[in-house]
Amino acid sequence: MVLPQMLQFCGYEIKEMKPNIEQAKIDIYLHRKSDKDFNCSRCGSKLNSKRGTYALKLREMDFMGFKAFLHLFRIKGDCPNCKKARSEVIDFIATESPHITKGLAWWLGKLCEIAAVSRAGEFVGEAKMTMWRVDLARMKRMFKQYAIPEVTDIAVDEVYVRNKHLHGESRDDRFFTIITDLKSRRVIWVEESRKKEALDRFFQKIGPVRCARIRIVACDQFAGFRLSVAEFCANATLVWDRFHIMKKFEEAVNETRKMIHEKLVPNSKKDLIERTRGKYRFLFLKKASRRTAEEAQHLKDVQKDNKIFCNLELIKERMLTFFDQKNAEDALVVFKEIGQWIREAGFPHLKSWFRRQASHWDIIKNYFTYRVTSALAEGTNNVIKTMKRKAFGYRNMEYFRLKILQVCGFLNSRHMLDTGLPTKRYIELVG
Repeated sequence: MVLPQMLQFCGYEIKEMKPNIEQAKIDIYLHRKSDKDFNCSRCGSKLNSKRGTYALKLREMDFMGFKAFLHLFRIKGDCPNCKKARSEVIDFIATESPHITKGLAWWLGKLCEIAAVSRAGEFVGEAKMTMWRVDLARMKRMFKQYAIPEVTDIAVDEVYVRNKHLHGESRDDRFFTIITDLKSRRVIWVEESRKKEALDRFFQKIGPVRCARIRIVACDQFAGFRLSVAEFCANATLVWDRFHIMKKFEEAVNETRKMIHEKLVPNSKKDLIERTRGKYRFLFLKKASRRTAEEAQHLKDVQKDNKIFCNLELIKERMLTFFDQKNAEDALVVFKEIGQWIREAGFPHLKSWFRRQASHWDIIKNYFTYRVTSALAEGTNNVIKTMKRKAFGYRNMEYFRLKILQVCGFLNSRHMLDTGLPTKRYIELVG
């Protein structure tokens, strides 16, 4: 007697329940109440004369390990507003699929928060496209209530999202700009493209008052981000990520190694040439304290045969101590020392790198005041790339944006209340 009372549906009453132990399912037959509204499922207008009925079989949420199926008849009638024959509205049918209930759609949407739609579909025995529609509709519903949190410290980075090139777009349009809150460590917004206009749209969306409250913006050395922050966030301090600065430095070191190697080819022994390329190329970028005894001896032998590599090693090791300095004044001393050594060594690639960094010293020095990086955004990018690999890519960019906010941000049941089902309109509470 308890189960029929728990399973009450708006406008219908349970006529019969047939459990099947062998197939682990239960069939629930519903009978339409006489006072149920006879309204159009499209526009909500009251239908006129009947045009016939047809049977429906809906899957409901599982109960005690049994798959539950609802059986009922749906009436069709003439809609005076649509001027067509329409089916009557039934509150508990999901809008994403006519074969499942809203209660099941709500539960499937929550399941998609923690698993790929294909895996979730295999688990519950539903089609992949049904799961996709349910997940997208739920995220859209929650996104209508989503508000960008109040932030003061943010990290900005971009992630490559698609290979397909549409007509009239550049490669920058195939990226997403990801904005992350450094305090909550969650993604708060995703914009299409990695141009200056993408970050501009975010600042315009939160408005000038909230832009004025932003204290720190951590990002890479992309000029578009720098210009956007300068335009919209007058009170914010731009902090360039140390990882990207070191990445550019290591690229310059590697190009210098290649240049030295090319000069060695006509004048040196083959043994020395082979010891500066191939599997040994990354050895010249590795921190001295992290090299094995064998690697240290290998590099020592190379430097003994060619003194130029000694200069490269000294510059590299000194740069590795740059971000360990206590303040900007000490860092400037180290920075100038590195520049002097580069000029004396005459390495063109490192000279070019140093000139670019020196022209933006007013930004680089901010790191030593705030000690923040965009490493959080880089870690988030790895999560996003993993999502993309698991899904074998995304064709619907709106779905991908919402999925990023769901997995890496606040657009999920852990941080937001889903205003979907179950609701009183769906389940008639007893009493």
